[in-house]
Amino acid sequence: MRDVAVVSYCRTAIAKARRGALNQTHGIPMAAHVMKEAVNRARIEPQEVEDVVLGCGLPEGATGHNIARNAALYAEFGMKAPGMTINRYCGSGLNAASIVANRIAAGELRIGVAGGVESISLVQFNLNLNHFVYEPLRQKIPAVWWTMIQTADFVADKYQISREAQDKYVVESQKRVAAAHKADKFAEEIVPFQTVMSVKDKDSDVISEKRVTLTDDEGPRPDTTLEGLSTLEPVNPDGTVTAGNASQLSDGAAAVVMMDAKLAAQRNLPILGLFRGMQLSAVAPKEMSIAVAPAIKKLMRHHGIAMANIDLWELHEAFAVTTLYNQAELDTPWEKTNVNGGAIALGHPYGMSGIRYLGSTLLELGRRRVQHAVVGICTAGGMSTAAYLER
Repeated sequence: MRDVAVVSYCRTAIAKARRGALNQTHGIPMAAHVMKEAVNRARIEPQEVEDVVLGCGLPEGATGHNIARNAALYAEFGMKAPGMTINRYCGSGLNAASIVANRIAAGELRIGVAGGVESISLVQFNLNLNHFVYEPLRQKIPAVWWTMIQTADFVADKYQISREAQDKYVVESQKRVAAAHKADKFAEEIVPFQTVMSVKDKDSDVISEKRVTLTDDEGPRPDTTLEGLSTLEPVNPDGTVTAGNASQLSDGAAAVVMMDAKLAAQRNLPILGLFRGMQLSAVAPKEMSIAVAPAIKKLMRHHGIAMANIDLWELHEAFAVTTLYNQAELDTPWEKTNVNGGAIALGHPYGMSGIRYLGSTLLELGRRRVQHAVVGICTAGGMSTAAYLER
């Protein structure tokens, strides 16, 4: 099996769904933009891309019709570049990377692009719900159709993770994001994107269009305090999840170029690191947030690596309760866990997040001059993906 190198990574800044800069940006130009820049950063020709795999949590409407192929065409990779769109909800981007990596490792592919894209603004609020629920399955397992907030509340209650603990975690996460922004860590990965957004006047309700250039993540709130979070009402009356301790609905796209590592070295390309492999796990749908830990344990058994050998841990911030549960279960050191904050502050465009974790974690390994990282992402339906990275 061949080693698989990640030779470039970039993303859009993450925009707030419905209210942000990408609120009327179609998924095709969004995805194509980061794909073109990833190829440019990799110092390869667009026509060298042999396959494109994009993850998308909601692959319909503005992100439907096999957006991977269409984005590849719009990115001018040529008629011969095929594309495939995959959906494992929040794990979609990481799964896309795994598919490309496996084909390279098997010798079927030399160069491929993996990415993720989500337009929650244009898709989530207009979903096709015709025959969405299959009643015989819902009678057996109702939680298959629970909201993710319901699953987070269930986990918080079952495992006694308090509202105060969740809110305290958020304050620290926001601080870490603010510190990363101040150090220009996110600027290294963000590619500016010009687009037109829809703006609604608060007083008159008149809607107009505004040309903007998105250069910074819109979600972070560096002034977040425990006192402020404590005033927020829970989404569900008996729950502990609030708008402050859950990941933000967001739009965005990200991409990486992956190559046969030997070929990349021969061509003296900028290798960010190696994609060593991915593992999956599944739990009861109502306990979705706890699925990260078993996926990571399975990953580490498969690769024969010890906890002490991991230099960075990235545990998905679907909700504060998600990170708190999995950090406690795995006993990862906080000084090595989510070191630059996460999705609660930055936002969570479902299909994009796995690629963001992959690329940003490799960059952080480089900054710290360390070698090994593990990324874990929980996924709707009670699933999780986990990847092992090496620099």
